[in-house]
Amino acid sequence: MKTAPNATSPPPAGRTPGEQARAADRTITVLFCCDPGYYQHLAVALVSLLLNNASNFLDVHLISSRRDSALESKLTASLGGNDNFRLRVHYWNNDQRLYTSHHITMETYTRLFAATILDDAIDKILYLDSDLIVVDDLMSLWRTDIRDYVLAAVPDPFGLWRRETLGMPREGPYVNAGVLLLNLARWRSEDLTRRLADFIAREGDNLVFHDQDAINAILHAATKVLPYRWNLQARMLRPRRLTSLADHAAIQRAAQSPAIIHYTSARKPWLFVAATPGKQLYRHYLRLTAWRTARPIGRSWSRLPEYLANHALDLLGSDYTWERVLRSTTVGRIIDRSARLLATGRAH
Repeated sequence: MKTAPNATSPPPAGRTPGEQARAADRTITVLFCCDPGYYQHLAVALVSLLLNNASNFLDVHLISSRRDSALESKLTASLGGNDNFRLRVHYWNNDQRLYTSHHITMETYTRLFAATILDDAIDKILYLDSDLIVVDDLMSLWRTDIRDYVLAAVPDPFGLWRRETLGMPREGPYVNAGVLLLNLARWRSEDLTRRLADFIAREGDNLVFHDQDAINAILHAATKVLPYRWNLQARMLRPRRLTSLADHAAIQRAAQSPAIIHYTSARKPWLFVAATPGKQLYRHYLRLTAWRTARPIGRSWSRLPEYLANHALDLLGSDYTWERVLRSTTVGRIIDRSARLLATGRAH
């Protein structure tokens, strides 16, 4: 069921209708999907998007599962210094019975329902995850011709191992779902929301990357592949560690001139202990939002050894984290067990 834009949200912020009309030839329609608990990171993504697309008008749609007036006001305040956007919030509760777990919620699947939530007049939209930053103009991405495709996306070399299980061509690309240029007209005419929802309901916990697996399994033949710079995963900022990947040369070129940096994996830039490539860029844009004083999550003296270990491992060129060392190496397990025994002894 569609929701009327701003039916339950504040009046849209940004340019007047006349200014919007004058900017129509450089308008990019953008979609974010997240709940209020993620608004800090959404604010970072939005501020980076607006500042690096100053010559474009951004018609931004946010689909959220619930209203939080205080956090929404804080989000709006974060964007107040920019006049090249309009923000419309759509509240939508997913009543589909899809697979969820301790880290996969129903909000994960919201992007799949965009064609049924948004007005039919919107026939093309650029979906962006909320754990990314935009560092370049996106107009050339927006103008990518996808009339013969249902979507365009960037390959994800870390997901190639999923192809066989999902019944995909052995040599075909597997794409990352964090940046999707969506052809909503075809999405509606081909009933893709229902097809994807049925696939997820049927496969359930067989889907390692959940909606991303579903998108690849069902839509791979109608997906246009984009250059890596349009969705450069943060770990790719250090391409010397990725020489084993077939696309290493393309990734290396993209790392020199990224347009979007995507903080995939659990090493999020807002975590104190995480040694995340591009972490300072996230902090830079965070300081331009209403969350500018937010402390990194987990920041405490007790976590300092883990912080130092993670950054030392990173400097040595290792993709291991201290937590992974403790969990998956013999030395780590000995250290972890000794620490637990020591802590138990002190407790008594």
